Amino acid sequence: MAVVVIIAAYFNETVREVVVQGLAYLFAFMSTPFVLETTAALVGLAVVIVINNRRLEREGDGWVEMEIKEPDAADGLGIGQTPTDKASEV
Repeated sequence: MAVVVIIAAYFNETVREVVVQGLAYLFAFMSTPFVLETTAALVGLAVVIVINNRRLEREGDGWVEMEIKEPDAADGLGIGQTPTDKASEV
């Protein structure tokens, strides 16, 4: 579609004038403060998300699994032993 518009603008002065005026209006709209800042913020957020997804694919998610020992019945407290004594053995 863009190629057709470029060819038409090259051969026809009226089309060229309409295209230039349209681009000028588009530039004026895109450079208004709210639209420009919002667009820049969304583009920046998209860049961060893309970089993070590529890093996750390359390095993995980085989750660490922690081993939790289940207490056995034979691993209980001995006679006269307090929980702090048992904790110091570990």
